[in-house]
Amino acid sequence: MTKIGVIVPVYNAGRKLHRCIRSIQAQTYKDWSLLLINDGSTDDSLRICEAYSREDSRIRVHSQPRSGSIAARRKGIELSDSPFLTFVDADDWVDRSMLERLSGATAISNADIAVSNVYRVLGGSGWIRKSYGDHFFQEEKVITGDEIRSEIVPAFLHGHPFPAQFHGKLYKRDLLLASGGYLARIQFFGDDLYCNVEMFLKAQAVHLLPERLYYYRAGGFTSRYLPSLFTDMINGYRIQKEVIADYYYEERNDHASGTRVMLLHTLQTCLKNLFESSYSKDERLRIIRQYCESPEVRECIGDESAAGHFAPSYIRAIQSSNCRFLYQLGKKDYLRSLPKKVLVNAFTKMTF
Repeated sequence: MTKIGVIVPVYNAGRKLHRCIRSIQAQTYKDWSLLLINDGSTDDSLRICEAYSREDSRIRVHSQPRSGSIAARRKGIELSDSPFLTFVDADDWVDRSMLERLSGATAISNADIAVSNVYRVLGGSGWIRKSYGDHFFQEEKVITGDEIRSEIVPAFLHGHPFPAQFHGKLYKRDLLLASGGYLARIQFFGDDLYCNVEMFLKAQAVHLLPERLYYYRAGGFTSRYLPSLFTDMINGYRIQKEVIADYYYEERNDHASGTRVMLLHTLQTCLKNLFESSYSKDERLRIIRQYCESPEVRECIGDESAAGHFAPSYIRAIQSSNCRFLYQLGKKDYLRSLPKKVLVNAFTKMTF
């Protein structure tokens, strides 16, 4: 049994896998094992995984029918016997000191979760990068007990720039096994956010490291149509309301307003997302009407504080179910995103 298990869900990652796996093999910390969960890949990802497994006894491969990232991570948690686990996306890579720094942090503070800062990178070179650069990572520190609930978890509820993803974090395996209750209600969007909300609420100590030790490759869900995006958004909002009721009752109004702002921002993404689909104009208009009629959306636009963060025309269009206005808004956002999308896709193909 190794101290740290690294879990990499793999779905059609192709050549990008090489950078990911080699960055783990290059770790200065040696007491690790790598579990590659091949989640029904149809390209050469499984062949690549098996080739590394044959060459390196620390690497194991588990192959399963396509089940999605939530199920793939869960299978990795179940199969690993390491007391600490970390997750790496198959198209990302990590600094060679990441495991050493995260493991050292948990040893010093007995933290349930250790967190490093993250670079967002364009392509595989790492030359074009952006860090979170927020106040959470100005210095190394340990946050405990009620301070976790007052400082970190509200960032998840308000959409503040604390990294909500699984990556760049080291978890106690027991904490992961005891969490995930919200995930049955999420298909894809926000799965890491809502699992982290649960784990940070349960954690007794969280150790923050200012170093940027994880390289997250930009792109992902925003470049393709997600049919479950609106449903995940609504279910996520319901989860946030439950968390507020259970843990933040005295401050419920402030936190509720933050979650409503998050929903109305994500609704704009849902409108743009429709133009990634093959739907006709009439089908898009019908779906937009369903968005406007959602009780959760109506609740959010009824909050004057939350609605005040947006253009009055956007809020009025939802209130009056002005689907044509919202259609044009989504189309405009989609067209505005195309040049950046083309650039990102081109750069990603050139650099692995």
